Amino acid sequence: MSDKGRVIIADDHALFRQGLRQLLETEGYAVEAEAMSGEEALTAVAEHQGCVLLLDIAMPGMNGLEVARRLAERDDDVKVVMLSAREDRDALFSAISAGARGYVAKDAEPDQLFAAIDLVVRGGTVLSTGVAQNLGEGIRQLDYAPGAYEQRRLALTDRELEILRLLATPKSPAQMASQLFLSKKTVQNHISAIYRKLDVRSRSEAIVKGMELHLIDSKG
Repeated sequence: MSDKGRVIIADDHALFRQGLRQLLETEGYAVEAEAMSGEEALTAVAEHQGCVLLLDIAMPGMNGLEVARRLAERDDDVKVVMLSAREDRDALFSAISAGARGYVAKDAEPDQLFAAIDLVVRGGTVLSTGVAQNLGEGIRQLDYAPGAYEQRRLALTDRELEILRLLATPKSPAQMASQLFLSKKTVQNHISAIYRKLDVRSRSEAIVKGMELHLIDSKG
């Protein structure tokens, strides 16, 4: 096993994959698999659990955002670092909401990519320098209402918002799972993520916090 970590590369450009593989292996990372499509990326992750997935955001067909969402729903043991040719705020918000742990521009210095991989392995979240600067400028330009800012800071995914609203109903996790066509374990994992992001410890506290942030309709 590599001292540095295990990696999967998903990008539809063969030359980019080959160059990135050589760069990573020279640095001491083990490249477990390559994928040239979203479908191949899902298969590779299933076959090589515990890897960092370096995922191109703009693949044709099933793009990187959809891959990240499906991995989050499947609850695979993988940490996603999204790679993008553009330092785009909207894409960044979408990537983090989809479950990515990092967002690195393709023209970043190699040391930035290595640091990103190392940090997400340890449980951190990473933005490359240019992306972080771009995001900071965007935040300064936006006039968020306090509730809207809080919602973005919490970064609940669409699925988490859906489950949060179901928490305000009498449905059990098993009933939620049946309604959403998910496993009970996946729903429970989403609930745990909701509690962590809302900084609450119980279903009732989550409902109250959700109402305060206008994530749940208090009249519903």
